[in-house]
Amino acid sequence: MEITLIFTGALIFFSLIFNALFEKTRIPNVLFLLFVGLLIGPVFNLVSPDDLGRLGKVFTTITLIVILYESGTRLHLGGIGKAIGPASLLTIFNFLIPVAVGMAIGYWWIGLELLPSAFMGATVGSISTPIILPMLKQLKLGKKAESVVFLECALSDIVCLVGALALLDAMESGSFSISYTIKYMAISLLFATTIGAVVGYFWTSIRRLVVTKLKNSMFSSFALAFIIYGVCELIGVNGGMAVLSFGFVLGNIDELSNALDKRIPDKNFIKRRKPMLLMEDEKNFYSEIVFIFKTFFFVYIGMSIRLSEYAHIIMGIIFIVVMFIVRIPSILLFCRNGYSARDKRIMSILNPKGLVSAVLASLPLQLAVTEEQIRTGEVIQNIGYASVMFSIIIFSLLIFLVEKFDKKPNSNTEPSTIDN
Repeated sequence: MEITLIFTGALIFFSLIFNALFEKTRIPNVLFLLFVGLLIGPVFNLVSPDDLGRLGKVFTTITLIVILYESGTRLHLGGIGKAIGPASLLTIFNFLIPVAVGMAIGYWWIGLELLPSAFMGATVGSISTPIILPMLKQLKLGKKAESVVFLECALSDIVCLVGALALLDAMESGSFSISYTIKYMAISLLFATTIGAVVGYFWTSIRRLVVTKLKNSMFSSFALAFIIYGVCELIGVNGGMAVLSFGFVLGNIDELSNALDKRIPDKNFIKRRKPMLLMEDEKNFYSEIVFIFKTFFFVYIGMSIRLSEYAHIIMGIIFIVVMFIVRIPSILLFCRNGYSARDKRIMSILNPKGLVSAVLASLPLQLAVTEEQIRTGEVIQNIGYASVMFSIIIFSLLIFLVEKFDKKPNSNTEPSTIDN
């Protein structure tokens, strides 16, 4: 017990230190966490995911809810401007390519069914927001490039989550029909988004009463997010999208309320209820919660990587190398004007996979019942976790090399120009 407490405290403490040292080292602290997990897991066999039992599944689900909620509050309506076009194209392109590669590798090489293969690709269809966003100030990109990257981070998480969760629903239903999958996804996401948005809007109307009348109410919105997720999953609706929609409404309620006020009569009940915005200390609290879960989950990922499954590790490396290579032409294609050569170099390597990819990769195994489903889930998880780990390693190395290259006298480091 004492050793566990010391390890837990030291892990959080050193994670904070490595996070602070990022400005000098350019090495994300998640890389440190992954190596810690590798050491205590498959290397020295001090602990394994099996030791956690059902707690591992609960922890994974809670982590997913926390990510979705906080991501929703961070996504803002305003400030997207001209960045929405290239960011959207980058997001869609860099999601569809991994799905196609996943289908090719999974179906033709590994022998998985088509939908699990597509899901395997979809899990790495996003870029890691917790890794990239803290780096933007240090990387000193041009304003337009920075806006595109920020928006791509937000959109890629959403597209990846929506696409992957829809494919997971299709896997559970056993349907291989594309039209059925799209229809099922649309209905599920429509209901889920509506539930999350409606609950979020009315929650902002009564939240002021809860916060002012009750003590220790900081966790109330998080608690409601857990309830929304659980209820939606019970009734067969996509709980992940409901939580994401709920968080989005809370993060943008001021703009949404102003838009509704223009359409709703003055005497309407909804308009008279002034919504309560998220306070700064709440946002900081959410950020701290995400940091804690991120810290332990990346250690959990390192613990879960099976070094004995060399084939899966190699596939994960190949998978992620292809993703980095494909991103280069996508940047050149969709980000043509208003970006310096340095902007494009940096943007072309901003492709680390993170918490969203890791959580999604673990879901099929969590839901597996039959032996075939367990085998499929293990393959997806092993390749997914290996992809996450090596994407961060490759990304860290490329950042170091690009920064070193840009310091050379003849390198092109001019600031980007913004097209008007």
